Parts: sequence; C-alpha cells; structure tokens
Amino acid sequence: MTTNVHNGTGGRASKSRSSQRRSEDQLIEDLESKIREVEERMKRREVKSSPLHKEFERFKKQAARFVQACADEKRQDIANSVLGVLSVTERQVNAID
Repeated sequence: MTTNVHNGTGGRASKSRSSQRRSEDQLIEDLESKIREVEERMKRREVKSSPLHKEFERFKKQAARFVQACADEKRQDIANSVLGVLSVTERQVNAID
C-alpha cells in the first residue's frame, strides 16, 4: 500500500525557487496579449459561422461520399481529381475574411 505524504507544497518539490514578481507593465502586456488572442479567436468563429462556410462543409461531406464511390468503382483518377478540386476550394473558402 502506498502512502501519500503531504508536505504542504501542493505536490511540488520542496526546493526553494527564486522567482521574481512581474512588474505592472509586464502584467498589462500579458493581459493585452490574451485579449488580442481572444479577439482573434472570436473573429475566426464569426467567419466560420458564415453561410458560405456552412454550405462548404455540406459540400465536403457529399464530395467525400462521391470520392469513396469512385474508389469503390476503381476510378481513382476521378477520385484524385475531386480531391484536388476540393483542396483548392477549401483554401479559397478559408481565405475569405
């Protein structure tokens, strides 16, 4: 049976760390950086919820079924062509602001 020993360090080693407090400027800079990240994430979500992106997701699913049907019928040439078109189209749709 294993016994856990609690030494009040919260699971950290008992070595003393030399840490420095961050200055107010550093804290502000870090918070501003986090705000920018959240704003960018919100913008990406907004773009992804556009009707164009939703329709493209439907198109991708249908295209994947068609590619599988082509592969089942031993028509890899058609499957490869569709995948190529799909790849280019996806890049173009994702480039829309």
